[in-house]
Amino acid sequence: MAFGSIMRFNAGELSIEMAPLSRDVMGEFIRPGMQSWTVTKYLVTQAKVLEDEYEWYDKTRTDDTSLVWGIWIIGADDARELIGTSSLHHIERGLFFSAGSGSLIFNAEYWGKGIASAAHKARTWYAFHVLGIDRIWSEVLQGNEGSRRALEKSGYYVTHVKRNDKFVDGTLKHADQLECVNPDPAPWKRWWGDDRPTKAAREARVRAHAAMEWAAQNVVCP
Repeated sequence: MAFGSIMRFNAGELSIEMAPLSRDVMGEFIRPGMQSWTVTKYLVTQAKVLEDEYEWYDKTRTDDTSLVWGIWIIGADDARELIGTSSLHHIERGLFFSAGSGSLIFNAEYWGKGIASAAHKARTWYAFHVLGIDRIWSEVLQGNEGSRRALEKSGYYVTHVKRNDKFVDGTLKHADQLECVNPDPAPWKRWWGDDRPTKAAREARVRAHAAMEWAAQNVVCP
């Protein structure tokens, strides 16, 4: 696995490409990106140096339980600017085909422009439509409202809270645990079985369907 296939779409007026990373772009993560506390404060990490990013890349490239995409802004004359990553990780086939998910926009200039929401929708479509995954889970520290809302727009909902997960801004923060269940009838029924889905789950299923429809109409896979 390691890297996901190329996907292209627009977020507002911005042209976005999600594509495999190469080792020679690792320096883009730390200028200032992963050395900025504003970027990393809600992540389980500290400031990174180039050697850390090389180590992460080499490990990721051979990881058969993850799919990672770089997120690029495509400008005039096809100029490319790497601004973040999106991933499916801990991919496993057990009683259910499941995966965790994560994302990062390390260039704060592009926060609040709908890029993360669009990338989540594209990744959700890829997980469900291309890979056939039953369920995706994720985690967001409370206070990181933008990240939680972006996930909710693609069909995630909060299942429970992990208390006192990380110390941020002088305060212990809880972490919201979220999941997105494949909204198609067969995996949906398989996941819930004889249990009645909660209201939050049913509402999230509507959003997941909408995310899949958006991706089907807007994501181009060359």
